[in-house]
Amino acid sequence: MSMAFRKGWTKKEQADLLIHLGQCLSDGYPLALAIKLLLFRQRTRVRRDLDSMTRKLEGGHSLFETLRDLNFPAEISSFIYFAEESGNLAKGLIESGEMMRRREQYRETLHRLLRYPILLLWIFGLMMFVIGHFLLPNFLKLYRSLSIDLPLITKIMLFSAGHFYYLLFVLPIVFLSGIAGALYIRRMTMDQKLKLVTRIPLVGSYTRLYLTHIFSFHFGSLLRSGLPIRQSVTALTQKGTTPFLKFEAQRLQKALLEGRHFEQVMSEPRYYMPELTTIIHQGQLNGMLGASLYRYSGLVMAKIDEKTRVLLSLCQPALLLFVGGLVLFLFASILLPIFHIVNGL
Repeated sequence: MSMAFRKGWTKKEQADLLIHLGQCLSDGYPLALAIKLLLFRQRTRVRRDLDSMTRKLEGGHSLFETLRDLNFPAEISSFIYFAEESGNLAKGLIESGEMMRRREQYRETLHRLLRYPILLLWIFGLMMFVIGHFLLPNFLKLYRSLSIDLPLITKIMLFSAGHFYYLLFVLPIVFLSGIAGALYIRRMTMDQKLKLVTRIPLVGSYTRLYLTHIFSFHFGSLLRSGLPIRQSVTALTQKGTTPFLKFEAQRLQKALLEGRHFEQVMSEPRYYMPELTTIIHQGQLNGMLGASLYRYSGLVMAKIDEKTRVLLSLCQPALLLFVGGLVLFLFASILLPIFHIVNGL
């Protein structure tokens, strides 16, 4: 059944389900009834999965366990787990669904932006092959007969076209190297992974924003529900949490048992945004640490969205500029020999 769910449901449908459940719970509907309201307008496979979901909930399973069994993203299941723990299930469902919806929109936007440049790159590769193997060799013969040296750009073009077949060997090697690298990173400890990822330009800044948002949102939600700091840290180690949050909770537990202050412990990692320590300090001074962290998590998410939109808006122009440079290089390698011949007459 879970396999059917994973294959049959799109990310958009999953997001719509979460948002619908959250809205129904906000309006006072029981969870089982909220699911049944969706049955009448769904495809057969989706109805079958929703029926299975209802039976599991009636059998005593929690919502996050049900979503996890149905192959929802692990991060989303974790969001639902903490929403249940903090008593904000309706809001957590809506925010999780909106997060999935935004990601799907970004993915679709990226595909749309990359489609045209990738087509141009494919056409450029075809033109480079044809020109390098059929047109430029004739120029080479003509230049040799006239005792004229080929321009450097034409020599580069001939060399590139002559070694075009090496790409067939290089690409699989790059692909296999990527797989080997991914397997190696997977075997690293969480601490090693964080040190590696945060050192990579651009990826590191995104990682800091994302981890800051995740910790602030979940920890702030637990504190807002009335749990003290130590119990909130313990809640982060439970089975519904993510590997990062479990690692962070264990680090915090050890430091707090040693008698260190929470603010001091949170100022040490480099995988958080620097202002997180300031937010924690101000929140503790005002007795509103949970609310401060929760609100800050929303600001961080807004910053992530803004940064993603800017990056996507620059993606297509940069690729088009790159492809345009390649095309200019291609035509220059053809036209420069002609100009040299004309000047030599």
